[in-house]
This record gives sequence, structure tokens and C-alpha cells, in this order.
Amino acid sequence: MSRLGAVLPLSGLALIALFPATSAFSQNQIQSTQTTQELRVFDGSLIDKTVNPCENFYRYSCNGWFKRNPLPPDQTSYGRFTELFELNRLHLKQILEDASKPDPNRTPNEQKIGDEYASCMDTANVNKLGLTPIRPELDRIAALRSADELPVLLAHLHTIGVNAFFGMGSNQDYADSTQVISFYGAGGLGLPERDYYTRTDAKSVEQRKQYVDHIRKMFMLAGESEAQAAKDAETVLAIETRLAKASLTITETRDPQNLNHPTDVAKFSKELTHFSLPDYVEAAHAPASGKANDMEPKFFAEFNALVADTPLDQIRTYLRWQLLHAYAGTSMPEAFETESWNFYAHILNGAEKQQERWKLCTSRVDREMGEALGQVYVAKYFPPAAKQQAVEMTLAIEQTMDKDIDSLDWMSPATKVQAKEKLKTVMNKVGYPDKWRDYSKLVIVRGDPLGNQERVRVFNFNRDLAKIGKPVDKGEWYMSPPTVNAYYDPQQNNVNFPAGYFQPPFFSDKEDDAANYGDMGSTIGHELTHGFDDEGRQYDKDGNLKDWWTKEDEAKFKEKAQCMVDQYDAIEAVPGVHLNGKLTLGENLADLGGLWLAWLAWEDKAQAAHLDMTAKTDGYTPDQRFWIAYAQQWCTDTRPEQLRSQAQTDPHAPDEYRTNSILQDLPEFAKSFSCKPSDKMVSAKPCRVW
Repeated sequence: MSRLGAVLPLSGLALIALFPATSAFSQNQIQSTQTTQELRVFDGSLIDKTVNPCENFYRYSCNGWFKRNPLPPDQTSYGRFTELFELNRLHLKQILEDASKPDPNRTPNEQKIGDEYASCMDTANVNKLGLTPIRPELDRIAALRSADELPVLLAHLHTIGVNAFFGMGSNQDYADSTQVISFYGAGGLGLPERDYYTRTDAKSVEQRKQYVDHIRKMFMLAGESEAQAAKDAETVLAIETRLAKASLTITETRDPQNLNHPTDVAKFSKELTHFSLPDYVEAAHAPASGKANDMEPKFFAEFNALVADTPLDQIRTYLRWQLLHAYAGTSMPEAFETESWNFYAHILNGAEKQQERWKLCTSRVDREMGEALGQVYVAKYFPPAAKQQAVEMTLAIEQTMDKDIDSLDWMSPATKVQAKEKLKTVMNKVGYPDKWRDYSKLVIVRGDPLGNQERVRVFNFNRDLAKIGKPVDKGEWYMSPPTVNAYYDPQQNNVNFPAGYFQPPFFSDKEDDAANYGDMGSTIGHELTHGFDDEGRQYDKDGNLKDWWTKEDEAKFKEKAQCMVDQYDAIEAVPGVHLNGKLTLGENLADLGGLWLAWLAWEDKAQAAHLDMTAKTDGYTPDQRFWIAYAQQWCTDTRPEQLRSQAQTDPHAPDEYRTNSILQDLPEFAKSFSCKPSDKMVSAKPCRVW
């Protein structure tokens, strides 16, 4: 997955996470009845012994979990990550409920998170306010009288989090990772990604019609007549389709070379002949000069032409939709929230029921002020001992990777030296920031949910732009401490493991090393391997986009990586929709390389401890427990609609294939379960890079 530290969605940039941001644990959650004591890293009760582990190891390891956990109606997918996410979210709920009680002794951060939560929870007030809070923004758009006024208006909309036309934010310079510069990227789409606008199969055509109907309903909720709303919805689709066709594909954005188009603000301004960039940057309080990156020149050429030849009333219509779309959540009357859920969660991804309000509000505060909330969470739920254990495991797997690089028969000595230098400079960030974010300038007013959301977005926008022209802050985090996820940042060459992740069912000091290394160890290895996957390998040890490979080694890497492209291209996720091997390549390489590193690190530790490899615990040998723990982290039930969306948009393969397809490539797994060469879990041509 790609994420930029900026608040604006500049696609394709920066972070490579273990799990998709729109997966079950981050968007579609249920209330868990389990406790952390009941969640285990290795759970023998989940195993289905009626399934041959050499035929389908995922079902062998997870069928018991599926029987115990039917997919709830408010979910598009539900898995082990959801279990832990929900436990964390219950903790956050308690923190927020306590903070929301009026108390003169509350700290400034407690006042902010508490009053924001209370404002979000007060649906009666939200409904009573109606469109009044957003009316000034609608009026501002309606007042647009000429294309010359668009830059100032667009700057304002970007400031308040409306992703109209394009995105602008900060990011590290590809050529000099120590510096932060201005980045301009494609944006402005309401569908998940650009190919939703261009695919011609029957399902995609149907989804576009449903999207137009959704826009029509939103315009009607905002007061338009049905006839006008229908006309305006078609206008929006036409503009967004034009933008989409000029944008890079989601697969193309995975290659940083496709996004690296260095320029400067003055030069970029001259290319936008119908859009005054000086007016825009002045209104946005962005740098009016200095280095910049035009991530997609073709897109901005089309945007420039669109501004020139599109009637102003159509531009106003498009901006009005983007505004409603950006705020159609917990800040708007329930009818808007329900309609947005109906299209994005129900139609596109199969959810049958909306989430409870407290879940939406808890997640909202975590998104908006994650470190203010996370600081309290860490103090209560992440003891120093847990952080030390996580650091020790990370260092052990890094040492294993160093030895593994030496063993590669396809990499030359010269490139091995460079690879090991990069590995040695990886920065390990575990748990939470060393320095907490300062929210003192952010104003949160109890009873003003939409105003609070605007102010949060302005705060984050300004905070992001303030980085431009300054040295990069490598201590900054792009996930909140309670997050159940992890990421590698190629431009900072660091791995990041939030506190919320180091708990059962992924890690426990009460379970054996085999289970912990099979699960959490594979995750640590996954993130480290991202530094050397098809995207991460293009950055040097300092995070600069710089080629450090010999031509021969690069060719051998691509040849070996193609094996995984072909392997995943052949997988049909849902009838008629195959996985995209190039889109998922980075994650697949990280899954395979990460599990291999965890296996090697665990073997070293087991040998040092003189572990009896024949002794059974819960009926399984240590090596079998390692593989089962790996598989059980991926136990996930997913709706067909969500699988379809995931196959088309997500760089992560569905969880079943993150288990079976990876294990098929590892002869060590087959040996542990005495699998025969003819068994389904044994690949005739196993892939291996790292």
C-alpha cells in the first residue's frame, strides 16, 4: 500500500504497509466479545484435521476459526486483525468516554479528544444542524464567477480536505532524501481508482451507473431537484472520467520512476497556462518558489486543458460534489452518511449493515488526533517490556537477513556490499514516537462536529506544508500507536511497528518462539524485505532514488520476480477477475522473503537453545507450530464484492493466497508436513528471490 505523510492523497507515494488501509480492521469492524487472554498466536482449536494440510493449508489452519466467526452483516471482511482491532477500539472507546466527561482538570489533549468524540456521538445535534455548517462552503463554490477565481477557491478546498482535481503536499526529494519539497499529484476521483472509469466489462459498467445514481442522490439531499441532480451527476462522471484517463494506472504508480519528474514551482507554473499557480500557492500558503515534483505531467496537461474548455457551471457542479463527498460522514446529517455507506460499503464491497456510531466516532478521533489519543493508549496498554521484546526480535531478523544476503547465488559481491550497507542503516521504530505531536494550535469546539473536522484538516494541511524547505524528520510516524498494522518507508529506510500490533493473536510472551516467529517474525521480515522488493530496491541506503545495482544483478532480480508475477496472475480471485501480479509483486515478495527470514531466524534460535524438534506441544512439533502460526494470522472471511475490489485495486493479495501461494514456494514447509511433490501445497517451480 502507498501512503504519503501529507494529508492530501498524492497517489503512489512513500509508505509500504503490511495490510490494506481499507481492510477489515481499519474500516469495517464489528464488536468483539473476546479478550486478549482468549486470543492466541498458535491456536490448536482452529485447526480442521479433516483437511489435508498438503492440499489446502489455509483451510487446514483456519476452518475452525471460520466456524467460530461467521461474517457479521456490517463487515465486508472479518479476520484475526479485526479481532485485535476491536479489542484496541474498545480500549480507545473507554479512554474517549472518560475524556468526554466535562472536567476542569482535563489536560488540553483530553479536552480535544473528549469534546470531538462527544460532538461526533451527538447525532441529534448533527441532524438538527442539517446543512447549515457546510452552507458557507457551498455558497463559496456557487460564488465562483470565472476560471481566474478557481485557483484561490481550489486552494481553500484543498486546505479543508476536499480532494478536487489534484493534490498538493510535501514529500522527500527523490534526489535528496534529507530535504522536503513540494509535490503535485493527480487526484479528484470519487471511484476507488482510475480503471473503474475505463473498464468495459458488464460489472464495471453497472458500477459506473450506480455511482452516477449515488451522486444524484447526494445532490438531491443537498437540495437539488431530481432532474437537475441527474444532469449534474452525469457532469461529474464526465469530468472525473477525463481526469482518470489522464492518470497513471494503479500499477504504474508503484514504480517511483514513473512519479519522479523534478521541476521547480516557477517552471511548473509556466506549464499551467490556464491556471494561476502563483494565486493558488499564495492562497494555500504554500511555497511560491523552490524545488518541486510534478508527479504526473500528462495529468496536469489535461487538467490545464480542462480548466480552459469546461463551462464554469460544470466546474462548480464538480466542486460541489467533491465537497459533499469529502464531508458525507459523521459530520453530516445521517441521510448523507447512510447514502455514502450504501454506495462505498454496500454496493462496492458488500456490507449489509452500518457500523454502530461509537465505532465510527472512535475511529474518527484516532484518524484526526491519533497521537493525542495514542499517548493515553500507550501508557495504559504498552509496557516497556513489550517494546524491548519487539526490538530484540527485529534485530535478530535483521542479523539473519545479513547472512541471507551472503548466501544469494544470483547476486554479485559488489551488489551484496551495497545491500548489506542498506540493511545496516535501517532505522527501527517500535511502539510510538519519541516526541509526541503538538496539538496546541488545534481548536476543538464541543457541539461543532463539521467545524471541528474542517479545523483538523486545516491543521494537518498547514502542518504538512510547514515541512517544505526543511530537513526531513525521521522521527515522525504515519500510523497512530493503536494501529494494528506496520509499514516500511523507502525514502527514510525505516521499519515502523505501532504498539497496537504487538499483542495476541500476533505476539505473546506467554507463547513459544515458534509461534511468535511464525507470526510476528514474518511481519518484521516482511517489512525489512520491502526495502529490497521491486519498489524498495530502487532506493539507496539513504532513501535516495538511486540505482545501486549492477545491470546483471538487476536482470537476474527481474527474472526471479517474474516468477511471482506469473504465479499471482494465474489466480482468479472471483469469477472473471484475476489478481494483478505486477500490482501485488512488492507485497508478495515481502511475504515470501519475510517468512523465509523469520524461519531462518527461528531455526538459529532453536538450535542455540538445543530445542528438541521432535517434541510436540498441543500435538504439533515446533516447526509445524511455526507454519500454523503464520497461516492463522491470515484467517479472514471476505465478501465476494470486497474480493473483487481488492483484486482490482489493492497491492495486497487476498489472505488465502498470502498463505497458500507463499507456502507452496517453500520446500521447508513441505518437509514439515511430509507433503509429496504431487500435492497442491508443493510448487513444481517454486519462486524465490530473497
